[in-house]
Amino acid sequence: MIMRKLINILLLTVLQVCCAGVSQAQDILANGIYYNIINETQVAVAPAYFDGVNHYEGCIILPEQVYCDGVNYEVAAIAPRAFWQSAVTEVQIPNSITMIGEAAFADADDLTSITLPLKLKYVSRYMLAGTAVTNLILPEGVTDIGTGAFEDCSRLHTIFLPATLQRIGSRAFSYCSNLDEIYSDSSTPPLTMADDAFEGCNNIHVMLPDAATTQRYQDDGIWGDDELFSLWIDEGLAVLPTMQQENMGGNWTALNLGNHLAYKVYGPDGYLSAITAADRYFLPIGAQSDEYLVVPTTLMYDEEDLELVATNQPDAIEEIEQEPQQDFKIVGLDGTIYIEGDTHGLWTFIYDVYGNLWYERPAVNNTISLPDHRVYIVKVGDTIRKVLLY
Repeated sequence: MIMRKLINILLLTVLQVCCAGVSQAQDILANGIYYNIINETQVAVAPAYFDGVNHYEGCIILPEQVYCDGVNYEVAAIAPRAFWQSAVTEVQIPNSITMIGEAAFADADDLTSITLPLKLKYVSRYMLAGTAVTNLILPEGVTDIGTGAFEDCSRLHTIFLPATLQRIGSRAFSYCSNLDEIYSDSSTPPLTMADDAFEGCNNIHVMLPDAATTQRYQDDGIWGDDELFSLWIDEGLAVLPTMQQENMGGNWTALNLGNHLAYKVYGPDGYLSAITAADRYFLPIGAQSDEYLVVPTTLMYDEEDLELVATNQPDAIEEIEQEPQQDFKIVGLDGTIYIEGDTHGLWTFIYDVYGNLWYERPAVNNTISLPDHRVYIVKVGDTIRKVLLY
């Protein structure tokens, strides 16, 4: 079995690379990532598949540019099967990338979170099939989800679909057995290209922007199946998100987002730099302090009243790390929410996804029974978790 690194930041924002000694299948090797030259100005991330093993592993932060032989190449694509069967755990893809090839991350069964580029238009066939991704947001502009794109993603819990989505391919979400929430900003029900798009799924909560949209979904032959979907009007987020920063060493700092929510990240220039539902988002550490605005979103609503400010400076990160951190394990099983950890002196609040308060008590009883087959947001002190209660 391949030894897996817990964290292995492979790339810097601007790379110094060595072009010599690369195998014939790839043109450039830069800090452990292979590239093929597409044209005079662009490259694509290439597979690292040798001797029957894909050698990519750990946390991958792809750059927007790679330097070789006096040329700054734009990283514009990810080749088919580039990370197939690899041991990657987290991936952050820059906005320079507009195309991700078929099965690019398929069967990377340690991959739990990924941030997709804002310019992506198409989710390719089997792109994330068989991964352990739990929460995912597709950026505005994506029109199609290809065949089997998320097939057998058995840990996928929440996905956010943009207003631009038009078509969902055959088996796109088949056997995503834990898929519980779909936030769809599309006013017209996306066309499902086959009856098996959601095969092996059941009781999926679909959050929609308004009553008129909900009626259109109800009238649709697939989305109106009340054994497969329950349709709801999204009313925004109910509770404050949490965010912590940690210094990754080298040239990166991580924003620990969590909460099973989605976020828009605005750069120092005020422009949108990412939209992500990943557990962490990585910022480059620069020579001067830059502030990033992090806004919780459901795609239908941006919760600007709950916005958070992050900095990319190590000194600020160290100050945050010096504060005592609460660490609780919050899980749901058989109609009961279990809270593990020292909760002395704290309160527990439990909401449903529509903002209704179900439980409010001092945190002395850490075994709480509630109606099952629902999603709850549990707040203990400053710790917030979303829990699916079976």
